[in-house]
Amino acid sequence: MIFNQPFPCYTYSPKIFRFTFYAGLVVFMILVLFRPYGFDEANTGLLLRNAALYGLVTFLLASANAVIIPKVFPRLFKEENWTVGNEIIMMLWQIISIAFGNLLLTHFLYGKDISMNNIFAFLGITAAVGIFPVGLVILLKQQILLKKYSTEATELEKQIVGASHTEKESAPSTFIHFVGDNQNEQLTVPLEDIRFISSADNYIKLHFVKNASLVAEVMRSTLKKIAASVENHPELFRCHRTYIVNLNYVDHVSGNAQGYKLHLKDVAEPIPVSRSLNSDLASRVKKFSV
Repeated sequence: MIFNQPFPCYTYSPKIFRFTFYAGLVVFMILVLFRPYGFDEANTGLLLRNAALYGLVTFLLASANAVIIPKVFPRLFKEENWTVGNEIIMMLWQIISIAFGNLLLTHFLYGKDISMNNIFAFLGITAAVGIFPVGLVILLKQQILLKKYSTEATELEKQIVGASHTEKESAPSTFIHFVGDNQNEQLTVPLEDIRFISSADNYIKLHFVKNASLVAEVMRSTLKKIAASVENHPELFRCHRTYIVNLNYVDHVSGNAQGYKLHLKDVAEPIPVSRSLNSDLASRVKKFSV
């Protein structure tokens, strides 16, 4: 079902304010150019002022929702759980909150009563104007991103799998020594046995093959420290804020609207790639292909 399909989740970025500014600007332009809901009765100066105020309300509320709500409900805003349905619900909340903001502004500007009838009227107007284009944009965006990342993932898989197989056949055994923050916390593992490293707060979990089985060892450290300690091994790539993967053991690359997923040999769970690191991953793969 389309509503259960993965979708890029909200993450805080200054770019948020660019999009919310455009949303406010669109509202301003619609009111000035088309003059709906009695705006054609106002003189030019008053029309521009009031249209700017409605645009400002849209900008402020959309920005507040995009920044504050993910911080208040962090568990709901996890990339791995975010779907088209979640995105539509978030957009509906944007529409509802902006409708209330418009009603309050209309009360201030024109003395319109804040009654249940007017609340429902403003919700209806705002939803009628916004729900169709918002839903359409979300669905189109999901399909465009799905096609984009699926196609790119297929090509990337050819490069990674082919290059990593060459590396595994030619590279001699290399041992990597990990040192944790706790006293006497040390671990030495052959590079060819490492599959990935994950993090949780101030701990990292090293996932590697031992006696033909995938095992995990926990150490007190940060992924940032571990990434710095293995930077001389290009096959160990930090593909996400919580993952480092051994590119030598990527068997498959899949793609959905959220980006790439790396499927490793001996590992059941796919490893996500941060969209901001897509180009870094492609560049790292080129080193294997030389």
